[in-house]
Amino acid sequence: MQLYLIVALLFAITVALFAVQNAAPVDINFLIYQFKGISLVVVILISVLFGSLIVFLLSMVKQVSLMKRIYHLEKRKQSLEAELEKLREKNELPRQEQAAPEEESAPDAATS
Repeated sequence: MQLYLIVALLFAITVALFAVQNAAPVDINFLIYQFKGISLVVVILISVLFGSLIVFLLSMVKQVSLMKRIYHLEKRKQSLEAELEKLREKNELPRQEQAAPEEESAPDAATS
């Protein structure tokens, strides 16, 4: 987490330095829109903000899908644990019945 913060901070400093060094006015053409005499700093910062927003939204989609998967896996785990507990309860009686004859036969073998 700290490495991510350091990399993000270095990226922000790099973008800021680049923007300050390229502050000349430029003309921008985007599809049918034209912007004349806009500072390159503004263009760079807006581009970085839009890029950051896109990355954030894509990561949120991934995060939500992972959270849904974790939720479904937790539900599946709970149902399997409940099924396992039922099977253990069901198999507990026969084990006790089987263990009793073994205990009775063991003393007979020792006395013979």
